[in-house]
Amino acid sequence: MHASQPTVEEQPSAETVVGPASGVELVSPPKRRWLATAIVFAVALVALVPTTGDLGLTWDEPAYRHSQVFSAQWWEQWPKARSWSDVQKILDPDALIYYWPYARFGVNFHPPLAGQLNLLTHTVFGPWMKDIPSRRMASVIEFALTITIGFHFLSRRYGQGVGLVMAGSLLLMPRLYGQAHLMDTDIPGLLLWASTALCFWKGLYEPNARRWRVLVGVLMGLAFLEKMAAVGVLLPILLWLAAVSLPAIFSKRVGRAGWIDGAATMGLMLLPLALAFHEIQSLQRQMPPPAQTNLFIHRPQSDLPGLILAVPLAVWLVRRLLGRLFPRHRVWGAERPALETLTAILAFGPVVGWLGNPLWWRETLTRMTHYYTLSNDRQGALPDILIIYFGQTYQYSLPWHNGWVLLAITVPVSILAAAAVGVVWGLGRTRSDRIPLYFLVHMATLPALRMLPTPAHDGVRLFLPTFFFLSAFAGWGAMAAASCLSRMTKARLAVSRPIVASLVLAPALFALATVHPYELSYYNELIGGTPGAWRRGFEASYWYDAFTPSVIEELNQKFPPAAEVDFLNPRTNPSTFYQLQCLGHIRPDVELGRRGRDHFPFAWLLTQDSKASAFTRLLFAMKPWYALAPKQVGGVRLASVADPVAVSRAWALSLLLDAPDTAPPDPPAAPEWVRKYAPILRRFWGDGLQKSSRLTVNPAALDWAANDPEGFLAAARRLASRKQGEDDPNANRLLRMLLIDSRGRTNATNQDLLDQLLSARPEALVEAVEILTAHRDAVVQVMTRYGYTDPSWIGGFLDRDL
Repeated sequence: MHASQPTVEEQPSAETVVGPASGVELVSPPKRRWLATAIVFAVALVALVPTTGDLGLTWDEPAYRHSQVFSAQWWEQWPKARSWSDVQKILDPDALIYYWPYARFGVNFHPPLAGQLNLLTHTVFGPWMKDIPSRRMASVIEFALTITIGFHFLSRRYGQGVGLVMAGSLLLMPRLYGQAHLMDTDIPGLLLWASTALCFWKGLYEPNARRWRVLVGVLMGLAFLEKMAAVGVLLPILLWLAAVSLPAIFSKRVGRAGWIDGAATMGLMLLPLALAFHEIQSLQRQMPPPAQTNLFIHRPQSDLPGLILAVPLAVWLVRRLLGRLFPRHRVWGAERPALETLTAILAFGPVVGWLGNPLWWRETLTRMTHYYTLSNDRQGALPDILIIYFGQTYQYSLPWHNGWVLLAITVPVSILAAAAVGVVWGLGRTRSDRIPLYFLVHMATLPALRMLPTPAHDGVRLFLPTFFFLSAFAGWGAMAAASCLSRMTKARLAVSRPIVASLVLAPALFALATVHPYELSYYNELIGGTPGAWRRGFEASYWYDAFTPSVIEELNQKFPPAAEVDFLNPRTNPSTFYQLQCLGHIRPDVELGRRGRDHFPFAWLLTQDSKASAFTRLLFAMKPWYALAPKQVGGVRLASVADPVAVSRAWALSLLLDAPDTAPPDPPAAPEWVRKYAPILRRFWGDGLQKSSRLTVNPAALDWAANDPEGFLAAARRLASRKQGEDDPNANRLLRMLLIDSRGRTNATNQDLLDQLLSARPEALVEAVEILTAHRDAVVQVMTRYGYTDPSWIGGFLDRDL
């Protein structure tokens, strides 16, 4: 829309900067630049598409597919509608709950945008691709677009050298490359964060950029539809606006007209949103906790219609109409980029977020209340996820430095080095170019937030936007290093730039090529690769991607007929393998689960150290029936299948040795003044974190094995033969040790475990005692390490003598 040219006083302060910060096209002509952009997009697709099906089906993908299948049935009803009555049935409140299992407690608590994009690519590519790869194509395209927009933005301002190194760095980071091949919410979140950040800059500093400011508002609505974490992009945007625009607000440059415009427009927009938020809080008090909420039943009536979310858009339209009608008016005719960005967010964000989820079309505020509660009370509303970090298992959150440490050990070292140079280079020119400083704010946002009590599971998956801006610094750093090299050697830039770019990208390419298809297990040389990271207490694998199609095919050939395969660990029991069997990838005769208590099954075992239990720690240290220890990750075992014999031995050993932690909790580490006056700072001393219980071993079993191994073994034999009686004190002693707790009460859980053991394979109890007496120290080491223990660290498999 037309408006008068804004005065200098009405522009943000950074607008006075010349060069790249002003958004001026400094380098190549538009046609050439767009051709280069198209080539980058094509190259990214060529690098990504062929490997779409190489990674195994991950933990969350079956849930996401489930939601997509249900919503697809809803879409299929529209072409069949022949009357208004048919349309009413499609839009019935209960029908929307049934067909849109998104944004609520259950299978999928994320909004539907990411899933609908997966469904779209499945519709397009499904006829000639397998089911899972066709759905994953959405992430592939989204990641390619992320690479492309980063290249275009930087090459326009700094030249193609910076853009190409940035694009190459982002593409070749193994963790991101792997993540881009999955159905998830994180790659679309990365695209939305990057797009919003770039559109915000263009809208704030480029001339005639109102369309970019509107796009920021639309993208914020899409971010809300994608994942609550994606809305976090608002934080660096607001920080930047505060730093750039607040000084102008309290100066004469804004003037009375600016104050009137801001107060009137923002006030009228915020009022309906404040009323809606107040209503949501009122509804929240009328609804049960998210885990107990059933939207078919719990539906308190709202006093406000969902249409209230569209009121800010109506205000925005009126404001734009006033600008068109009175283009020279001091209040309504002026262009105020910062204010217009905020009003676009308030106008378009709520409407796009509301209309983008059909579940919210009916009973809008009631259903949004459930999602708000689920997101706002994340730690209490959803099960806490266990995370391992430097050998200690935590719940929900990690020590304050986790984001920075993970960033340092999961990015190829050459890219890290170039990015470090880029940060120094960028900070040294903030007076003439503020884009690097702006990117630094974005890059630091999520690692800084992870210093607070926020979710921190699954490696780097939850802060992927950081890597986009890190890649930009790698581009700047590489070209700065090339310029320095040219000055030192008198070489031409045309020679030094390709050399430095190769030094940055070639090691990353090598790392990616040699780790595929286990990119999610990648760690760099700073920590000794995957073997070094695993030994230091980081997770080797976490999402079942290690069970690749080739591994599943190998297991199909190896499993005996009608084999029973179970998890035997409630912490690691996703629907991954059930989904694979439904899709025809696992033989139909393989029984996923345990059919009876009179025999032991095979057991899946992912090297997901954070979810290890006493039983699975011991099972990992037994001879595996099948082991995946690929050379791509230095021989670290990422996945295993244990046979029934190994399962029974680990079962018996766990029954003998697992014991609760009865020691008092550790005293606070933070000084008293911190605990009293600044409790939020306790995290810097390690306080306030939820650590898993300390691992202990039954001292009675250890003492018996050390002091009377023969008597211990005889008792196990007697108990296994089921001939124990009052005349056998050792057998009775063993029975009491297994079943009677410290308070003299019978442990019902242990009684059940013992009954299953004696029914299925009683000789395993004898073998467990033999293992304990022969390898006592090794067993203790396995039991007291939170993660899994490589048998080579303890002299071999625990059952090597059997």
